[in-house]
Amino acid sequence: MRMDVVPAVERRAPHAAPRARTWPWAREWMLVVPFLAPALVFYALFLLVPLLGTLALSVTDWSGFNVADIRFVGLDNFRELGNDAVFWQSLQHNLTFLVGSVVLKTTVALLLALALDQRLPFSHFFRGVYLMPTVISLVVVGVVFTLVLSPSLGLINPFLTAIGLERFTNTWLGNPDLALPLVIVIDVWHGFGLYMFLFISRLIAIPQDLHDAAFVDGANGRQDILHITLPLMKSMVAMVVLLASIESLKLFSIVYVMTKGGPSHATEVLSSWAYFQAFTANKVGYGSAILVVLLVITFVLAYIQVTRFQAQEEF
Repeated sequence: MRMDVVPAVERRAPHAAPRARTWPWAREWMLVVPFLAPALVFYALFLLVPLLGTLALSVTDWSGFNVADIRFVGLDNFRELGNDAVFWQSLQHNLTFLVGSVVLKTTVALLLALALDQRLPFSHFFRGVYLMPTVISLVVVGVVFTLVLSPSLGLINPFLTAIGLERFTNTWLGNPDLALPLVIVIDVWHGFGLYMFLFISRLIAIPQDLHDAAFVDGANGRQDILHITLPLMKSMVAMVVLLASIESLKLFSIVYVMTKGGPSHATEVLSSWAYFQAFTANKVGYGSAILVVLLVITFVLAYIQVTRFQAQEEF
């Protein structure tokens, strides 16, 4: 009898063990899901659904009024892009804005970070001052600078006239040669503060012993920056360049508020041209195709950032 009972108990034991191992895993998920659910719902509703909707509409012809009028056209919208002169002009402006804005933001932010890291008087005060434009809405910034640059109501032309430089007065945003550079400069003024703080955080993390050792070996301040500080900032500079690039591709609000893409499409970018096509020309499918092109460019830059230029410890 004892020999019959023991094998039966031994046969049941292997079946009970997996049940004990799977229960903690399920219990952990039950604890995690309530915390993840709000973020996942928000992510799905405000990112995935619009993204998938844009991809779906890019292969259709739709005026935007009646869902029953949606007509599948395949890749016709993308073929039409090749013959759209304004699309290519907008893409060129996006690339110009990307290069100009990124170079200026990175340079200004890095130089100011290096200056403020010298522990000069009021350095903490100026950190806050330089960060202030970043927290202001781009819509507000666009409205304010539109008024400042207005030929009739603004401050620039009256100031130039008052100091005897009337010959330099201009229509500013109405000048096709000046409109895009002005928008770039205003965007740089608005956004460089955040990247300056990223650089400052990296500078603070550099061990002081490295600087002390350089000075003991006879290095001066310029040599310390060139041979110690900047080489240790390479990964952060690369990250800032890519973050600024992706941000510049999302350009819309300041262009729409200040120029609406004018004059004569001189400041037109992909997002503003897509907006015009979708909501003014009632070509939702064509506007979505333009946004898909912008999405692909942004995805490539984001992929490079995630896979190639993540900040790494360099010391």
